[in-house]
Amino acid sequence: MAEAGKVPTRGEVWRRFRKIDMTPYHQDINGFTYVPWSRAWSIAMDEFGDHLEIHWHGGKDANGVMRDITLYPGGTGSVTCSASFGGEKYAEMTLAVMDYRNKAIVEPDSVEIQNARQRCLTKLLASLGLGLYLWENDGVFPTPAKAAPKKKAPAKKKAPAKKKAAPKKETVDNKAAVADLIPELTAKTNELVSAGWDPDDKTKADIKSAIKTQDADAVNKLISMLNDVNPAALALHGEDANA
Repeated sequence: MAEAGKVPTRGEVWRRFRKIDMTPYHQDINGFTYVPWSRAWSIAMDEFGDHLEIHWHGGKDANGVMRDITLYPGGTGSVTCSASFGGEKYAEMTLAVMDYRNKAIVEPDSVEIQNARQRCLTKLLASLGLGLYLWENDGVFPTPAKAAPKKKAPAKKKAPAKKKAAPKKETVDNKAAVADLIPELTAKTNELVSAGWDPDDKTKADIKSAIKTQDADAVNKLISMLNDVNPAALALHGEDANA
């Protein structure tokens, strides 16, 4: 974390963020790799919460009221935010309001604008270095090359050490955990299907397998994935299907 009272330079922010591996938080949705906006924001605040400020920018509507979205001819729009440290702007990002296919939405509603704001915030933090590797290196966090170790003279042989007893393996009551998680997974799946979600064959198979095998880790991952399914995108998808 940055020292309280000392505003980090742009270079210090960049170097700190670039060292953070967000691979444990990756989520694959519709063939794209994402990091939830809430996780990116949490990390940013942990690192620079005393200095980081986010500002939203927009345009005036027909009544002269300032809005947090800029609208264009044809009805599409974009959102813009910037990050400042100690009052100095370090970065700015603009993002079109898009659906789950990355197509611009005409006359977006409030939910679609809010989703765009969250995505724009995540990309703004990436422009400062946090998770930028997702847009480079095929989305793989770069591992620094290690220097070849120097050869050492052979050590003198020592008497073999006494074997220690293997530590006892911790057991986890998997069934008790799954008993609480499976109903949540089932309810969330039914809710999304009712809203128009049509999971692919792999997702269907994963859900059936997790319930059948009562694998707590697999159920947890599926619940997390379903929680990030965009309701607005489902509604749009349903409209496309009924058109």
